[in-house]
Amino acid sequence: MSDALRIDALVAEIGSTTTVVSAFAGLSAFPDTAPRLLGQGFAATSVDAGDVGVGLAAARAMLEERLGPLDPGVTLATSSAAGGLRMTVHGLTAKMTAMAAREAALGAGAVVRYQTAGRLRDGDLREIDAVRPNLVLLAGGVEGGDAEVVLANAERLAELASRPVVVYAGNSAVAEEARGLLEAAGFRVRVTRNVYPAVDELDIVPARHVIHDAFEEHITHAPGMERIGEFVSGAILPTPGAVLIAAELLAAAEGDLVVVDVGGATTDVHSVTDGTAEIAAISTEPQPHAKRTVEGDLGTFVSAETVAELLPPDDRPDPLPPALPTTPTEVGAAALLARTATVAAVHRHAGTLTHLYTPTGRKTVARGRDLTACRLVIGTGGALTRLPDGAGMLRAAIGEGGERLLPPADARIALDADYVFACCGALASRFSPEAVVALMRASIGGDR
Repeated sequence: MSDALRIDALVAEIGSTTTVVSAFAGLSAFPDTAPRLLGQGFAATSVDAGDVGVGLAAARAMLEERLGPLDPGVTLATSSAAGGLRMTVHGLTAKMTAMAAREAALGAGAVVRYQTAGRLRDGDLREIDAVRPNLVLLAGGVEGGDAEVVLANAERLAELASRPVVVYAGNSAVAEEARGLLEAAGFRVRVTRNVYPAVDELDIVPARHVIHDAFEEHITHAPGMERIGEFVSGAILPTPGAVLIAAELLAAAEGDLVVVDVGGATTDVHSVTDGTAEIAAISTEPQPHAKRTVEGDLGTFVSAETVAELLPPDDRPDPLPPALPTTPTEVGAAALLARTATVAAVHRHAGTLTHLYTPTGRKTVARGRDLTACRLVIGTGGALTRLPDGAGMLRAAIGEGGERLLPPADARIALDADYVFACCGALASRFSPEAVVALMRASIGGDR
């Protein structure tokens, strides 16, 4: 490829309907050169046709029609195709270890299809088999605490008809015993640190890394995805997990922030913050530094009917917009649904102040996520970056929250105009954080 343009990286984002291939230069020589997006190619995702390589080749061909032949130093990928990363999570108590396991799974970019607390029952096993998860996250017991339930649950998981990868993130005292039980039954097991090592303490980042590794192993064998290895020479991440990695990098440079991604089926909200000291002093539950929530009923196409029901009857679009709106009427309907989904998802992600009445009088406590320290709110994904007034959609979701712990009304609003946040999460595995942050700063409009 002597006549090809040498570039730093190609990154493929393989979505459920569209595959995007992006070319980047200037990353390896930063700060002597400015990192930049050279161009993007698009094609229909071809997993359902049985071969992801068709869509990847078509997207790259479109890109090379514009830029000429490319010789990338590394090729990376993120994927939400083939059902994304389907997981079930299991812990000892709903508000402690099961909650921590769910936070770890969502932060890794998973779709959590089923969650349990306590001992697994026959009905739970049937539900797990029906879900057919790629991964199961098994937690339970603080360090030095209960060990019986997590071991009993390992024994029950061994009865599954399916054989998903099991990530063990419970009481370390019985980690090897649980591993032995499951491996003897034919499961592949990954052991990581306890996601809830002590009361009111979360330690979910190690589990996120293990889940990413297990996802990469799985996705290269998923039906229709087998040829992804021919394209990729580096990491493969779940797309939502890559966005959270990018958000963490940018927050380290810019301060506490929120990133919102409205899709056709779901809306993801990512926040990176520890909140304010004032709210932390009255908080009733631990929160991770980086958090993702996914709203499965909020989207502009698959979930359009549910979103429309949140509007007054006279304001509901009729007909609902198609997946790719083109006419002014369709675009207007999609924008209305995207605005409604954005507001609802951010409000669900945020925590609230609650008043309790005690023998000594009224007491105010905080429950859930404190976003009041987030002074940067970013929109990514097709709906917020391509439909009209994405910034207005985000502005409608913040401030004036009453007892809801929203970002302040004067927070900076920005859009991922170059559509690179998921790519940046993947690029972080190969290039300096400063170079990747420079790409994101350029996309959201400024280097402060």
